[in-house]
Amino acid sequence: MYPARIVAGDYYGFLELADGEIGLVIADVSGKGVAAGLLMPCIEVALRMDAPRFPRTNDLLGSFNKVVHQITGGNRFISLFYGKLGTRTRSLEYTNAGHNPPLVIRDTCDPIALNEGGPVLGVVPGSAYESARIDLQAGDVLVLFTDGVVEAQNPKGEEYSVQRLASIVSSHPQRTPSELIQTIHASVINFRGTTALADAFTLLVLKIS
Repeated sequence: MYPARIVAGDYYGFLELADGEIGLVIADVSGKGVAAGLLMPCIEVALRMDAPRFPRTNDLLGSFNKVVHQITGGNRFISLFYGKLGTRTRSLEYTNAGHNPPLVIRDTCDPIALNEGGPVLGVVPGSAYESARIDLQAGDVLVLFTDGVVEAQNPKGEEYSVQRLASIVSSHPQRTPSELIQTIHASVINFRGTTALADAFTLLVLKIS
């Protein structure tokens, strides 16, 4: 994570679940700075407490949506992607609550956007959410990111874009996840022409073996 200010409203994390599954989370609180940053620890605690109780990702986010609304009073919202990765089955069940769709990048097809889910969390307490499942393959790269990556602008006002992000990952198939993060960050900085960030920049990269 690269914050645009001292405190960022972005969050990413891993949750240890039953049966060898791993929960993957990336989120972005509306707004910037201290107010957004201080809200995220409350959200993280609530999510970690609720995640083991719900076997389906959409059920978890349906419940969590009500929690966010109670915490914020409807004055803020959170975009959040939550996925359960089966380490033995290589399957990913996920629900996307209004977040930038993560990408599955594989060499045999165009990037796959993980966009099934529902609206951002915290606005309408009774919102419905859907889940989806994708079977991952050896060599696949899963890229989770916040809007600070793809909406970064150059001096001409052009955005970095999802297409550029996918192209950078596809162009470096042999690099490790940490190397890919460094490569993407360098690419965004070069695109902007400055090391200063207008918005927090958060990336989570996993490579399926």
